[in-house]
Amino acid sequence: MKASLNRVLNNDLCSGCGMCSSVADDDAIKIRLTGDGYHRPVLNSQYQNKPVANEQTSAAFAKSCPALNLDIRPYKSANYHPIWGEILDTMKGYATDNEIRQAGSSGGVISALAQYCLENKLVDGVIQIQASQTDPLENVATISRSRQNVIASSGSRYAPASPGEALKWVAMSTEKYLFIGKPCDVAAVRQMQQHNPRLKENIPYIVSFMCAGTPSLQGTEQVLDKLEVKRSDVTAFRYRGDGWPGLTKATLKNGDERTMTYNDSWGKVLNRHLQTRCKICPDGIGEFADIVCADGWEGDEKGYPSFEEREGNSLILVRTAKGRELFRNAEADGVVKAEAFDTNSIFAIQPFQYYRRTTILPRLWAMKLLLLKTPSYKGFELGKGIREIGFYQSFKAFTGLLVRRKKIKKRALETA
Repeated sequence: MKASLNRVLNNDLCSGCGMCSSVADDDAIKIRLTGDGYHRPVLNSQYQNKPVANEQTSAAFAKSCPALNLDIRPYKSANYHPIWGEILDTMKGYATDNEIRQAGSSGGVISALAQYCLENKLVDGVIQIQASQTDPLENVATISRSRQNVIASSGSRYAPASPGEALKWVAMSTEKYLFIGKPCDVAAVRQMQQHNPRLKENIPYIVSFMCAGTPSLQGTEQVLDKLEVKRSDVTAFRYRGDGWPGLTKATLKNGDERTMTYNDSWGKVLNRHLQTRCKICPDGIGEFADIVCADGWEGDEKGYPSFEEREGNSLILVRTAKGRELFRNAEADGVVKAEAFDTNSIFAIQPFQYYRRTTILPRLWAMKLLLLKTPSYKGFELGKGIREIGFYQSFKAFTGLLVRRKKIKKRALETA
């Protein structure tokens, strides 16, 4: 397992999901915030000269870590869409509970489903991310067991998050859990379930959201700089939510609040601090989940998503039979409300996901040309993306990554 971890870290491929810390022996691996502002695994010094896991676990980790492998083939059927993945139902909708809808980043559907699972005792707890109580800028894995916990964990958190750390709790429990995480987190869980029967039994539902990448915590600190706020003065920090898309909001010790629009915080600051793995990710759309949600943006007069404040709406993709049963039951019980949406129109409200998916293969080629390691991606039909978007955009993506990575490599050599 150490060899696999070294390959991930030495090639800057870690997504920070946290799964490695949960499958290693005892406290052999901890997830820590690095100087660059990302979550990364750190080996306990006591394990420097001994294995961190047995051979079986190490082999399972090598096949499950999303920084090494993503294999969607076991989950594909005739419903597989080459851009948007396995889809049984495509919908737009929202939580009927106004408080949950308001608190969520879009229509509150994920939080509504979490609450529904708890109320109906489908699960005992919900594994998700919440703002740290000791540092409002950072994220911690938590298990929500009440409506209050679910609402407290709602809203996007554009900073490093490692819900995979919670898998250690699952392995020691007989309880059932709903797991909510980024696509890479979800892929780690789903792939590890193939090798761990307890994990498969104890996590019957997996829900994700479309992800544009994980920014460094340095991005959040830059947002604070633009708000003219000192980190030490912040008592609460919300990236978005409390409306749709919701404001970025820093609450200070003196009770003052400083805000920034979603377009200014994410669009002009945070998305410039993404980790390497996110830039070559084929699965920002959560293909390994039972259900995945995203912002159901409405287009402006130019066809580009409008970020004006309004009542939230979620794009909902149901990917599995289990996910369909859960959603339909929640809908029948009046927890969520949804209507059918044309799958071919997703690109109009999620243009970034469309562009990234269709240009992943040229980016991977650029990295290979630079002799950089890349994860193994199987079954994603990435070649069809090139035909979809055309030669010009593919070449632009190829040369863009080539130039950026060369500059990074040059700076690294100059500072070494």
